[in-house]
Amino acid sequence: MDLANRVAIITGASRGIGHQISKALAHRGAKVALVARKTDGLQIVQDEIRSKGDEAASFPCDITNASDVNAMVAKVHAFYGRIDILINSAFWGPPASIEDTTEEFWDRTLDTTLKAPYLCARAVIPIFKENGGGRIVNIGSRSGKEGENNRTAYCAAKFGLAGLTAALAVELTRFNIHVHLITPDATHTPWWYEAGANMTRETIARMIPPEVIAEVVCLVISQPNQVHIPDVPVYNFLDPFEGNDSPVK
Repeated sequence: MDLANRVAIITGASRGIGHQISKALAHRGAKVALVARKTDGLQIVQDEIRSKGDEAASFPCDITNASDVNAMVAKVHAFYGRIDILINSAFWGPPASIEDTTEEFWDRTLDTTLKAPYLCARAVIPIFKENGGGRIVNIGSRSGKEGENNRTAYCAAKFGLAGLTAALAVELTRFNIHVHLITPDATHTPWWYEAGANMTRETIARMIPPEVIAEVVCLVISQPNQVHIPDVPVYNFLDPFEGNDSPVK
């Protein structure tokens, strides 16, 4: 797929991995629809991309709400005239033991990390079918392949996202809709600081730069239609939290 003039929706675009994916796609000529709940962060990313002569527009949305998602996709389609790519990058999942995982905490984690990708995919798939194809990229996690201490709800959501990706890939292949899972390990994003991780200089040096994950996304979706890459694990060469039973407490 040539990314020039393709339209990409990126959720979680205001920060972290989603921010970097948005910049990387725009740099390659894609028109990026920036999606997040809060407008302030989106405006910063939009201005940053436009300052480089690339194209971006902001579409604030509660991606856990079906009506909001459907309205957002309709707005993007009306604004750009097409949609070719969906990147599900948004997530929510602070650390918590099973005893501290309330029903509200559980629901918010799964709603943001698993339900939202389902809602966004469901909204764009009819457009992709009409286009004759499209790309969906779900940003997973190593916590979606291996259990992690104090991350019960998050692991459940990311394991579910891997299953959603696999099922959609089978269902949508005949429509030339590729569904990919990118599986990062510990990536240097603001989340770690908010979660209370001990971010030493060595820890940061061992983490994956978010720009690397953005480059992997671009590599995967740029392949010709006869090539499908179902899952790309991107793991730390050295453990940033070596010797700890959990990176966050």
